[in-house]
Amino acid sequence: MTQVSKYLPIWDKLKRDKRCRITAPIAFHRTIIKMVKNKRDDDTAYKYELAEKHMTHTIRIQKDPTVKTVIIFLLEERITINGL
Repeated sequence: MTQVSKYLPIWDKLKRDKRCRITAPIAFHRTIIKMVKNKRDDDTAYKYELAEKHMTHTIRIQKDPTVKTVIIFLLEERITINGL
């Protein structure tokens, strides 16, 4: 039986809501960011869906300056020049 990644729910919420806020120890921030980006790269269905709409996407990361343990992921989708 295949084990589901613990980072997959973060990527799914980010795709659905275009924003995801996570609280985690600072020592794990780099790993979480890397793994969410890996999940994005592995999601070929999402890439094809955006390609059909002539769109691209980027993940922007913000850190809350008041609460050092918070990471905010923002998914930005943009139309490409070919789609105009």
